[in-house]
Amino acid sequence: MDSRLFDAILSGDIAAFRSLLAEDPLILDRISLNSTENPLHLSSLAGHLEITREVACQKPAFARELNQDGFSPVHIASSNGHVELVRELLRVGYDICLLKGKDGKTPLHLAAMKGRVDIVKELVCACPQSVKEVTICGETVLHVAVKSNQAEAVKVLLEEIKKLDMMEIVNWKDKDGNTIMHLATLRKQHETIRLLIGREAIAYGVEVNSINASGFTAKDVLDFILQSGGEYNDISILEMFQQAGAMKAMDITTNPASTFQVEVKNINKNVNHTSQNSRPWNLWKELKLEIEESSTETQNALMVVATLIATVTYQATLSPPSGFWSAESRRSQTINSVQKRDILPGEAVMTGDPEVFAVFTVFNAVGFFASIAMISLLTSGFPLRAGLRLAILSMTATYVIAVIYMSPTERKTIDAVVWSVGLLVLAEFARFMIWILKKWGVLPLKKTRTSADRNRATV
Repeated sequence: MDSRLFDAILSGDIAAFRSLLAEDPLILDRISLNSTENPLHLSSLAGHLEITREVACQKPAFARELNQDGFSPVHIASSNGHVELVRELLRVGYDICLLKGKDGKTPLHLAAMKGRVDIVKELVCACPQSVKEVTICGETVLHVAVKSNQAEAVKVLLEEIKKLDMMEIVNWKDKDGNTIMHLATLRKQHETIRLLIGREAIAYGVEVNSINASGFTAKDVLDFILQSGGEYNDISILEMFQQAGAMKAMDITTNPASTFQVEVKNINKNVNHTSQNSRPWNLWKELKLEIEESSTETQNALMVVATLIATVTYQATLSPPSGFWSAESRRSQTINSVQKRDILPGEAVMTGDPEVFAVFTVFNAVGFFASIAMISLLTSGFPLRAGLRLAILSMTATYVIAVIYMSPTERKTIDAVVWSVGLLVLAEFARFMIWILKKWGVLPLKKTRTSADRNRATV
């Protein structure tokens, strides 16, 4: 871009800008050939209305172009809170409200993220369809506002959505299966929760018992927060949840009607009582929730470390220190100067020192099984989960068989272990085949109950 044009736009010097246009009428046309940043991007960033109006009139196509950062002029103006600029850019066409920039975000997403309430109203009024647009992560504008802790923006959005009769949007899920109820609960956003399910709620039809990809409802998330040391003010959230009939995922799948009655009876019970009633199976959910709260980078790092540990410990079983006895080295061995036995081919040389071998095997097994548990947790929401589960169980079975086989174990014991783990793998394989047949269409898919069905059953 010409340096004189650049300076004129950034300084808002409309006279200098018009002088440059008069001097070179094609100056704006040449910008498209050698730069991803056009004058509208710069004027929107600087907030200069007159130059924005002039450029939009001369080159309306500039309003639809994305810069090198993936943002259009209306994205930039919306994010920076330039209401008049947004109105001017909308004259080009209301369809620019639907332009998707970096990460699939629309101008409305950016306005909500920054809490630009006036711009949120302008964009929704200009293009109501924009409230239904989602990012590449499946986030609605409500998801983005809640994640950014913009309570006022959430309130305005709920009011606008209510006017448009699009309240079903409040129950939409992102790629992790989280509704805004999950996110608001995780961040302990009292005001947002009050707007959703409180006595003076703006929203209606909120599916408070919606289950995310990790198998948690918002109530599961709240229980985890309370058990981890919640604050006194969090009790008000618990009361709103109880009044709305919120339930844990496990209670929904067992007996929703009876569980709802228990929840109503326990409205006035304190947080400590809730913590004491936690069950052992909640541990797996709490671990999954802890992973869900962590960043993608952290999860990737954990996966690398867990995979490395599983590989090293598995390899230590295949190649233990000192190696194995061969057929040529078969002999009798004295243990503690009393017991004598034959050394069999395939046994680890380390078995000659039972204490050391026992310590080695126990520590190696702890590392292996802990890493396998971490991998299972980290991959709980992965596609093709049935096949991955079969692969993990098969690898675990071979590990167990290898440890037993290289130990000084009787043949009967080895056979028993092989048959036991073999049956487990066979059962998992049968489960995998059923899953394949369902995907193939040979077997019918199991119908799942919707939240609306659950609510009717509860009533």
